[in-house]
This record gives sequence, C-alpha cells and structure tokens, in this order.
Amino acid sequence: MKANKPERLLVIALDAAEVSLVERWMADGTLPNLSHLMERGTFTRLASTADWLVGTPWPTFYTGVSPVEHGFYNYLQWRPELMKHQRPSGDWLPLRPFWRDLGRLDRKVIALDIPLTYPPEPFEGVEISGWASHDKLWPPAAHPKSVLDWINREFGPPPLSPEIAGLQGPSQLLKLRDQLIQATLRVSKLARTLMHREAWDLFIIGFAATHRGGHKLWDQTGVYGAAQADEEAELSESLHQIYAACDAAVGELVRAAGSGVRIFVFALHGMGPNTSCSVLLPTMLRRILNGGQGDSGISTSRQSVLNAARNLLPLELRSAIKRRLPQEAQDGLTMFWRRGQFDRKPQTRAFCLNSDLEGYIQVNLCGREASGTVEPGREHEGLCEQIADGLRSFVDSDTGDPVIARIGRGQQLYPGISAENCLPDLIIHWDQMPAARRRAVSSPRYGSIPWPTPGRNPDGRSGHHRSEGFLVAAGEGIFPATRIEPAHILDLAPTIYQLLGVPKAPGMRGQAISLIRSGLGVRDSTLQSAP
Repeated sequence: MKANKPERLLVIALDAAEVSLVERWMADGTLPNLSHLMERGTFTRLASTADWLVGTPWPTFYTGVSPVEHGFYNYLQWRPELMKHQRPSGDWLPLRPFWRDLGRLDRKVIALDIPLTYPPEPFEGVEISGWASHDKLWPPAAHPKSVLDWINREFGPPPLSPEIAGLQGPSQLLKLRDQLIQATLRVSKLARTLMHREAWDLFIIGFAATHRGGHKLWDQTGVYGAAQADEEAELSESLHQIYAACDAAVGELVRAAGSGVRIFVFALHGMGPNTSCSVLLPTMLRRILNGGQGDSGISTSRQSVLNAARNLLPLELRSAIKRRLPQEAQDGLTMFWRRGQFDRKPQTRAFCLNSDLEGYIQVNLCGREASGTVEPGREHEGLCEQIADGLRSFVDSDTGDPVIARIGRGQQLYPGISAENCLPDLIIHWDQMPAARRRAVSSPRYGSIPWPTPGRNPDGRSGHHRSEGFLVAAGEGIFPATRIEPAHILDLAPTIYQLLGVPKAPGMRGQAISLIRSGLGVRDSTLQSAP
C-alpha cells in the first residue's frame, strides 16, 4: 500500500477544441457532461505558446518547459546542419513526457493518444501513442509492446486515417465526420477497457476529433464543388455533432472512472476560420529577393510539370499513393506541394520553412546552415529587415488592408534558443481576415499574386488554430462553480503533479493552478500566467 495515496486523476484532452464553442454549447445544453463538470468544479482559459508557434503546445505541455528549451515547433523541422527538413526524433531533439517519470515516484500511469510524442519507452506504466491521434510523428506504438497487439486484436486497426490535404467533395467530408465520431466512440471504449484492465493513479487521454474536425469542417471553404441543400445542412451541423460525441465520451469516462476521481478536461489551443496565407509566402519571398523581377531564376517549369502530373490523379488516390511511399519520400513531397520547393540549394539566401498557420522564413546563415551564404551580423540583420519590409508592403487587393498583422524574430521572441534547436528567423502572423475571401494580394513594389482557389482554402482546411485553450476541473476539494484567473499551458503539468501528491519535477517552468480549497498549499489564483 502507498502511504498517503492521493485521489486518482483523469485527464482528458479535447485536442484543439475551441473555447468559444465549448462555452456556447455548454450554455445551450449541447455539452451536458462538460457543463456538469464545470458546475461541480472550476473553469479557466489557458494562454498558449501557439500565439507564435502553433506546433509547440503539445511538447510544451508534456515536457513542462517552453519552446526555448524543448525546441519543437513543427512535425517537419529544419535542420540547418543537414540543410533539410526532418521529423523530430530523440537522437537530435530529446523530448520526454512528464508521465514517464511518475513511475519512479510510485504513481501508476495510463497514457493514451497524447499527440506529438515519440514512441513510448519502458517505464512503470502503460502508454499508447499514435493510435487515433490527428498529430503524430511516428506509427502507432505502445509500452508494453504487447498492448498494441492486444488493441489491434480486440479493437481493430487505428480508426483515424491521415488527413487528406486539399479540397474535398461534400460526401467525402461527411464521411470524415462519421469517421471522427466513430473514432471517438472506439477510443472511449478502449479507454474504459484499459481503466478496468490496468491499475492507475493518472489516466491521461487525447481525443483527436475536435482537432481534425475543426480543420476540415469549420465552414464550407474546404469543400470542392457545390454542395446540395441537404449536404450543406449536414455539413453545417457536422462540427456540432463531433463536439457532442466528444462530450458523450467525457461522460462515459467519468462514469467508468468511478467515485473519488478528480477530473481535468482541457484544450491547449483552439480553432477559428482559416486566416493563413502561407501558400502565397514562397512567391512573396521570391519577388522580394529578386527585387520585384517576378519569379525569375526559379524552376517553375519543373514545378508546373509536377503539378500537372499531380492534378491528373484524384485527391484520395494521390493521398493513398503517398501513404505507400517511405516516410522520408512522403515528407519530401509534402514540402514540395506545400512550398513549391524541395529542400534548398546552397546558393539560396533565404527560404520558407514548412509551417502550418504562420509563415516561417529562414536565412541561409553562414555558421548555422551547412551551406550558408549570408554573413552573421549586419548582412543577416539587413536581409531580415529587407524581407520584413517587403512583406509589410503586401495588402489585400480588394480592401487595401495589410495582409500581415505582425512579424516576429525567432531570436527576439525566444532569446537564448540554442543553435541546434533554432527557431525560424522570421515568423509571419497573418491578418485575421479569412483567407478564402481573398482574390489576390498585391504590393506596389512586387506586383499582384492571385489567390489560387477563390472562395476556398486550397489546403482544404476551412478552420485553423487560435492560441487560447481552456481547462475544466472537478472533483473532491476543487473549488465548486467558480472561474479562476487565466492560467498558462505550462501550469498544467505542475498542477497534475501537485494533485498526484508529488513534488513538481525539476525544470518545470509553470506553477500549480489554484484549484484545491485546502491541504495542498496551492498558489494564489490571481498569480499571472506563466511566461
């Protein structure tokens, strides 16, 4: 028996669930289980590292440190010493989830489908990664390894196929809705079985449907062709149905966990209309670097041939063929289709990195990039300013409003970042106008660039990320029916440690959120969010 055994803790992530939708649908009765938890406990909004780097929230959460320290910002990340993009892996970017250390503290853990983790390592617990995640780095894996065989035998193959990048027809998107709801049901069933099969003090689980659904079903700007009236009605309700399915799963897990269990339900960032113009950024950058001389010097003929060949195949077939290629070949194609380029040639002065919502630009810097062409210091600073000034000259061709809201410098936003974990030189935040409304962007210096799919988002993502998340917490001793001051996603891991009755791990940057009325020495709820 453990001395002073704490209450068990059930932690449920609704990946990228939008806080404004959660609040609205809790209020109107659509999400009764979340609403009940909030009435029993407490609610707070969460600030997030997604403000500048949308790929950082999950590694920030599970390592307990900021992007300056963990260095992860994208699932295809630039390695300057190799002059190529690679998937992060532990041999060059170590990332260790906090729950893998809890076994040494006599706390038993089950972790299921937490996004963007490396394959599980041996530890005192059970972990399954990548079975039904939207964001995953590697194929499904588990510790112990036999658990994955058991899951595939008892619950079938992974229930969520990879995201299809591009516009899809209404029927395909409705099939996606059904797949997401079914995946939620299967993950919930698996989780409830694990609860009764294995001992646990911490059960942490991620649901992917809110993330994939938010990207693909936010509105109809990701639809290819015209939807029929009945299809439009179904599509408009799809995201609502997905959130309701996730709420039902929350209720099932809470009931299965039984009495005496504290509950967390959270999202690390949210979702809204897709504002990203990153598809235009390579052309904008080329024109700036070429002094307004169009796209000369770029191998547009090769790009045109490859694009023509690509477009001869239906979207679903292209995606199926791509999935059969080796992972490195898949990633290379991703870079080409997204940015119109493979990894860069040595003579390039600056280039676009793989990105999601924001735009990322890297200078080919001597001493950092293996084939650097730009000297550190004055030349580097001058080129960054030239690019930023040129980008600010672009406006929406119809409204005349700036296309870019702000431009950040990686080293200034995250001072002290190490060379091996370098962040992009320039991070571009787009204006909040939904991108599909644009017909073109233009600059008095660099000309006009047409939007490739007027009225639609070419990547098929009608929704994209917002930086605010939320936390609903309930259970024995947690303040009932209250809202506390906004916290930060860095505060979640220390709070979990505290509720499990163990000291905060050395190096964790956040502080425990004030949730408990007495007995644990929690911090004042008015303390500001972690940096």
